[in-house]
Amino acid sequence: MKNLEKINEYTYALTIPYKDIFTTVYFIKTEAGALLFDTASYACDVEDAIIPALGELGIGEDELRYVFISHNHTDHAGGLGDLLKAFPKACIISRSEALREKFEGYEFLSPSEGKLLLDSLSVVFITGHTKDSAALYDSRTQTLISGDCLQLYGILGSGLWGANISFQPEYAKAIGKLRGMNIDSILTAHDYYPLGRMYFGKSAVASALDACLEPFDIIRELIEQSPDARDEEICKLYNSQNHLPTLGEHVIRKYRASHGI
Repeated sequence: MKNLEKINEYTYALTIPYKDIFTTVYFIKTEAGALLFDTASYACDVEDAIIPALGELGIGEDELRYVFISHNHTDHAGGLGDLLKAFPKACIISRSEALREKFEGYEFLSPSEGKLLLDSLSVVFITGHTKDSAALYDSRTQTLISGDCLQLYGILGSGLWGANISFQPEYAKAIGKLRGMNIDSILTAHDYYPLGRMYFGKSAVASALDACLEPFDIIRELIEQSPDARDEEICKLYNSQNHLPTLGEHVIRKYRASHGI
């Protein structure tokens, strides 16, 4: 398959178009079975890309043990229903209670922090982009598969997707937790400014984690420089740095609310 990419001995990536960007889903193999990380957006994504990739990797219905949903947004969970039609025995792993209700009747696990899956994959909560955001850590390769959890400066190429973090204090705490982990590589879902989609080596990992918090340092400085400015004015000042992904007013509003300013 053209877009199926081998990342390491155990992990494969598949990039799938979404609007004017792309979403990456991941296939992880273990001796105890396989896991699919996210399901892209639409039925055609599942039928034309994900199921053929599973076939190419030799992952059949009995081998696909889990479908891990990083968070309940369309470009990550939209294909779940169609995937389950073809793989009804797979267990859904998600923090989203809305998904639990929607897929009642299927096996569903709401994971705890650190939950071990398939002997080598542990669940890492990274609240921030959404309340239900979660990642997977593969202890065999010290790889964090973060999906959309780590936004850096935001997604390049489309819309108001700059530093799209709704729960900012929780996000900062999660970044601190990741700094204390032994992470050699990070695999994400989209193309994030300024480092792209994948970060290999501890230096690149450290730079990516730094970039997750830097937009909020810029926001703080702009508010301190213009304390009487409204949210839309701070937003314009930030976005005048036109090399960055465009920030939405809601990010400024949530920053003020979480910091009491």
